[in-house]
Amino acid sequence: MLYPASPWWGAQFEERSPLMKSRALVLSVGLALLLTALPMLAQIPTGTVSGKVTSAEGEALPGVMVTVTSPSLQGTRDTVTSEGGEYNIPLLPPGEYEVSFELEGFSNPKRTVKVSAAQQIRLDAELSNTAVSEEIVVTGSYETISTASEAATTYEKDFVESLPIERNIRETVLLTPGVGATGVATDGRARGISIAGSQSYENLFLVNGVAITENLRGQPFDLFIEDAIEETTTTVSGVSAEFGRFSGGVVNTITKSGGNEIHGSVRASATNQTWEEKIPKITGVQTDDVKERFEATLGGWLWKDKIWYFLAGRDFENVTSAQTAVLAGATNSSPIRFTAGPDQQRYEGKLTLSPFQGHRLIGSYISIEQEDIGNRFGTILDTNSVVNRKTPQELMALNYTGVLTENFFVEAQYSERKFTFEGSGSRFTDLINGTLMVDGVTGFRWWSPTFCGVCTDEERNNENILAKGSWFLSSASTGSHDLSFGADSYDDQRLANNHQSGSDFRIITRTAIQRDGVVYPVLSSDPTALLNQFIQFNPILQEATTTRFKTNSLYINDKWRLNDNWSFNIGLRYDANDGEDSAGRKVADDSRISPRLSAAWDPKANGDWVFSFSYGEYVAAIANSQANSTSAAGNPAQLRWAYGGPSINTDPNAPLISTDAALRQIFDWFNSVGGANNTNAVGRGGFLTSVDIPGGTTVIRGSLDSPFVREYSVGAAKRLGNRGIARADYVHRDYRDFYSSRLDLSTGQVTTPTGGRSDLTILENSNDGLERVYDGLHTQLQYRFSDKLSGGAVYTWSHLRGTFDGETAASGPVSALIDSYPEYKEARWNNPRGDLLLDQRHRASVWLVYDLFRTSHHSLNVSLLQTYGSGIPYGAVNRVNSRAFVTNPGYALTPPAAQINYYYTNRDAFRTDDITATNLTFNYAFNVPAFGKDIELYLQPEILNVFNEHGVINVNTAVQDATNSPRSATNPNGLLPFNPFTETPVEGIHWRRGGSFGKGVIETDYQTPRTFRFSLGVRF
Repeated sequence: MLYPASPWWGAQFEERSPLMKSRALVLSVGLALLLTALPMLAQIPTGTVSGKVTSAEGEALPGVMVTVTSPSLQGTRDTVTSEGGEYNIPLLPPGEYEVSFELEGFSNPKRTVKVSAAQQIRLDAELSNTAVSEEIVVTGSYETISTASEAATTYEKDFVESLPIERNIRETVLLTPGVGATGVATDGRARGISIAGSQSYENLFLVNGVAITENLRGQPFDLFIEDAIEETTTTVSGVSAEFGRFSGGVVNTITKSGGNEIHGSVRASATNQTWEEKIPKITGVQTDDVKERFEATLGGWLWKDKIWYFLAGRDFENVTSAQTAVLAGATNSSPIRFTAGPDQQRYEGKLTLSPFQGHRLIGSYISIEQEDIGNRFGTILDTNSVVNRKTPQELMALNYTGVLTENFFVEAQYSERKFTFEGSGSRFTDLINGTLMVDGVTGFRWWSPTFCGVCTDEERNNENILAKGSWFLSSASTGSHDLSFGADSYDDQRLANNHQSGSDFRIITRTAIQRDGVVYPVLSSDPTALLNQFIQFNPILQEATTTRFKTNSLYINDKWRLNDNWSFNIGLRYDANDGEDSAGRKVADDSRISPRLSAAWDPKANGDWVFSFSYGEYVAAIANSQANSTSAAGNPAQLRWAYGGPSINTDPNAPLISTDAALRQIFDWFNSVGGANNTNAVGRGGFLTSVDIPGGTTVIRGSLDSPFVREYSVGAAKRLGNRGIARADYVHRDYRDFYSSRLDLSTGQVTTPTGGRSDLTILENSNDGLERVYDGLHTQLQYRFSDKLSGGAVYTWSHLRGTFDGETAASGPVSALIDSYPEYKEARWNNPRGDLLLDQRHRASVWLVYDLFRTSHHSLNVSLLQTYGSGIPYGAVNRVNSRAFVTNPGYALTPPAAQINYYYTNRDAFRTDDITATNLTFNYAFNVPAFGKDIELYLQPEILNVFNEHGVINVNTAVQDATNSPRSATNPNGLLPFNPFTETPVEGIHWRRGGSFGKGVIETDYQTPRTFRFSLGVRF
C-alpha cells in the first residue's frame, strides 16, 4: 500500500456502534456493580409543589404549615406560608405526594398530587374557619399534561405498561405531540427522533439527570432497564433557562428508587421471529426460536428514612436473523439470511442517603454489556460485509440536594458516561480483502465490512458538573418569585482513529451486476472523470487524542407568580463553547446569551382555562463531528482518483470478472500510474479529482459556533371538569447559524506536502441561502370517561421547509455545500427550497384503556392504540457533470461529477406511504396477600399491527443519469449528458429512476408487520 507521508491528512466519517456478552444472575451482579460504583456515585431531576393558601373569604393566610409526605421521599418536608399566603417546596423526587395544610382555628385539608421531574405543580388551598377542626381529604389532579407555558408531557410507568408499545424511552417520547420519528434511519426501522422540526441530533436526553445522547447523532443510548423506569417527561416548547445544549426538545427519564417498603418485580418477555408475519416478496426464511428477555428489580431500605437501595437487571439475547438486499435487475439471486442481533445485559444500582432532614445524596450506576452478532453498516449485498463487535457502556453519577434555610435550596451533581466500540469493522487490512466496494447507483455495499475492526477502539464519552441554587421570595404586593440560578460544565469527549475500511480504500463503482447470488463490479475506463465512479483513499497519518468539546453555562430563571391571574417565566442562559479537536487545537471559542420568556394567563384564577405565550432561543451543543472534522488527527483524509484502466464488466453478456480479480486489476493499474502519490489533477497529466485534507485543505478560521433556533409559541389548556385536560400549542421555529463549507475563489489555495496545489475549504457558520423553518400545531387530550374507561389522544400538524437537511444516515451532522464551487451550480437545481426530509404533515395517536373486570384478587383490562403518520418527502436527486460547461475560473481542482448534486424533481416531489397501525394488549393480574405484602402475578399478551399493514417507511432513492449509466456501445439504453445551466433534463433520456426507486428493498424498510409477543411476571 502507498501512503502519502504527511501529517496534514485526516477528515470525514460515518458511524460506528455496539457491545459485549456475559452471563450472570441479574440481581447478584447488579448488587456487585452497585457496591463497586459507590465511590463514584446522577442528578435526579426533582419537582416542586407551590401554591397559595387563602381563607374562605379569599384572604391570604400567612403562617400556615404546609407538609408533604410521599413513599418517594425520605422523611417529610414542610414550610410556612409567607405574608401573601404563598409557599414553595422544591427538590421533591418524582412521585405521588400527600400535602397537608395546618393553621390553628382552621380546617386541615389534605390533598394528593403527582409531582413530575423538572415540573412545578401548582396546588392552592382554601381553609375554612371552624370551631371544630375537621379533616378534609381531597384527591388532587393527576393530569400529566402541563398547564404552564412550558409544554411538557409526563407518562408514568403504569400508563406506559398498559399500552401495546415497547416500554422504552423512544416509544414513550413518541406519544408526545410535536415529536416524530422522521430523522435519518441508522438502525433499521428506528428512524431518528425529531422534536419541533429539529435535526435528530439536536435533542437532550437525560436519565436521572445525566445526558445519554450519543456523541455524533444525538440519539439516546439504552442506559435504562424498562421495569426500572418510573416516568418520562418530554418538554417540547417554552423550555426554561435551566436546560441547554439543545435546539429540539428535552427528555427527562427517572428510574425507581428504594423506599421504606420492600418492592420489586421479575418479568419474562417472549418474542419469536416466526410470530411476525412475513412481508410479501421481501422476507425470507425466519428463525423459529423463542427469545426470552428477563428483567428484575428490587428496592427497599437499609435504614428507614435514611438509607434506601434499588437494584435492577436485564438479560436479552435477541440473536435471530437478518437478510441482505438484492439489486434491481438481479438474476437468479435472492436475499441471503444470516445470524444477527444483540446479546445484551444491563445492570442498575442506586443508593439514596438522607443523613439529615432536608439533605439527600443519591449515587447511581448503570452498565451495559453487549455483543452485536451480524453487525453491518448501511445496506449490504453479501455476508462478507458482516462482522461481530462489542460495545460496553457505563453511567456513573452523584447528586446532592439540600435545604439550607426555609427559602434557600442547593443542588450539585457530578456524572460521567462511557461508551466504547470494540472490533467494529473489517478484520483485514490488505488491499484485496480490506477494501470496501460501494455501488455508485444505490450506495449498497459489499465485499468487506465498513471501518476497521483490528485498529484502535473508539470511545464516545461525556462528563458533567453542575451546581444550582434556588431562592423563594414572596410578598403581598409583588407576588412570589421562585428564583433559580446555576452553573453547568459539560465535556463531550471522543477518541477515534476513524478508519473507513480495513485498507483505508474503497471503490465506488459505476454500477454493479448481481447474478446467481454473486455481486460483480462495473467500472468504465474514464480517465477524465465524467462518471460517478472513483478510487477513494482515506488515510489516517496522525494518531488522535481525545476531543474535549466543553460547554460552560450560567443561567438565572425566575418563575414569578404576580397574582392569581398572571404568572411569568423570565430566564437568561449563557453558553460558552471551549472546544479542542483531536489534535489539541482550539476550534470552538464562541458564546451566546439565550433569553427564555413566557407568560401564563388564568382569566378565572381557577385553572379552568390557562393561556400561555413564550419566546425563547435554544443553542445546540457544538457538533463533535463538525468541530473535529478539520483535525488531521484520527480523521480520514479523502482523495479521489478517476479510474483510467481497462473497463470492467461493462458488457453484461461477456464473462464477468469477480470482485477480487477486479480489485487486483484496479490496483495494478492504480499503482502503475503512481498510486496514492499521483497528485496531478485530471487534465493536467494525472487522475486526481478531489482532495480533502482536514487541517490542510479544510480549516476552521477562528471559531466554529453552535447553531441556534428562535421559538415563538402560544397555547391554551382547558380542564375538563375533574375528568381530564386538553391542551393545544402553536409553535414557530426559525433555525440559524448552520454549518457550511465554503470553497470559492476568495478562500485561496494551499500546497500539499507532495507539492500539488489544492483549493482551500473553510468550515464556518452561515445563513446565506440556507433555511430551516418549522410551524406546528401540537394538541393533546387525556380524559377519564368512567371508572372503567379512560383514553387520550395526541395530534400534530406540522410543516418543516427550507433548503438544508443537515444530516445523513452515513455521517450524522453534515455541512452545507451551497458555497462550494458556486460557479459550477445553481441553487434552483442544486439546493432548491421545499419540504425537508424530516417533514411530516400529520401525526396522531389515540388510545383507550378499559377495565373488563376488577375484584379483590383478579383484574383484566384491554387497551387499544391507533397510530397514524403521513408520509415524509423525498425527491429524485443524483449528480451532474457541470464541469464540462464551465470555464475554470482559476481553481486548482475542478469539481468532479460526484460533488455536484442535481435535483431532477422538486426535493419534495414524492412521499413515503402513510403509516397506520392498530395495536392491542390485554393485561391480566392476580393479586394475593403473602408475607405481609400484596403479590401481583400478571400476564400481558400483545398484538402489534393487528391488520398487518405493509407501509414503506424507508425508500430506495437511487437515480441513474450520465454520471453512472452513460449511453455507449455496450449500454445502448444508457443516458445522455446535458447542460444544467441551459437545458431541462428529460426523464428517460437524461435521467431515470432506479429499478427500486420509491420502494423498500429490505425487511426493515417496511413498518413492523403483525407481531405477537407476551410477557408475564410478578410484582410486590
